[in-house]
Amino acid sequence: MRLFSASACPYAHRTRALLTLLGAPFELREIDLSNKPADFLALSPTGAVPLLEDDGFVLYESAVINEYLAERLAWRDAYASDLRQRALERLAMKRFDDLLLPLAFASFSTPASIESKPLWRREVEFLSKAVTGSQPSSLLGLHLATHWVRMSRAFPGNVVVAALRDALGGFLDAAAALPCVVATSPDLEAAVSAMRARFGPKPQA
Repeated sequence: MRLFSASACPYAHRTRALLTLLGAPFELREIDLSNKPADFLALSPTGAVPLLEDDGFVLYESAVINEYLAERLAWRDAYASDLRQRALERLAMKRFDDLLLPLAFASFSTPASIESKPLWRREVEFLSKAVTGSQPSSLLGLHLATHWVRMSRAFPGNVVVAALRDALGGFLDAAAALPCVVATSPDLEAAVSAMRARFGPKPQA
């Protein structure tokens, strides 16, 4: 297996952490996102990482890759044993990526933007309930951990970050502290600085 990744990318970090957790051998190909190589672009329809190549089979999108790897590598603890809890875990991952993350990133640069989206707090409540029946060392835990380890350091006073900390901080911190997450983390000081520069408030002209 070959994984195209970028060390600073939290989405690619999810897959590095999973492969490390499961002890699966893989070739890591680090991609410079500012100068993407032609062979990578030939495989990727999006130009984004992560991208997995497994004996000629190509996948992209971190959640899809990680679910494929969980089945491919027979990871029994990827999801909870209960059918309904497994459904909640899948829904929580989708809602986190589709709704909470975009709102959080928008609020990093423009804190007032969150005021027009009051229903986001219900999403935090749902996520809190979903993790109650889950383990930090699950697909859901890895899915959340790689963003949490960055955003909780870069924007600790942000309203979304604070709400997540209050509602499920114990779960998030435990997932972020997993050895597979720590071992595959980039230089966090540099990653946090880059995140603040890219997504934080911009100086007034």
